Amino acid sequence: MKEDIYTTLICEDFCNYYKPGKDKEICGGYFYLKKFITASELVGLIKVFNLKNDEVASKNLSFICEDCEFRIDGCDFFVNKSNEPCGGYLLISRLLKHISY
Repeated sequence: MKEDIYTTLICEDFCNYYKPGKDKEICGGYFYLKKFITASELVGLIKVFNLKNDEVASKNLSFICEDCEFRIDGCDFFVNKSNEPCGGYLLISRLLKHISY
């Protein structure tokens, strides 16, 4: 089940696929961010690194997609990188771009 604060930070702010009321559907990126980063830490990281205006990093983050519920239905990004990734993937890729230097 989604938590409102994470839904706002990850889904509403970063995901082009977000649809209000879909509280049971969780992308792999949402799952990882919620598991490893508190909401207040995530707010700080988004502000400090200006993640809303950053580009997608070109890293392979397939570990995010492995447990993603959307992969079952054929996520175009996972299959051929033809579409923009989900908000969780986008946010994690941008964050890793800054902290891996």
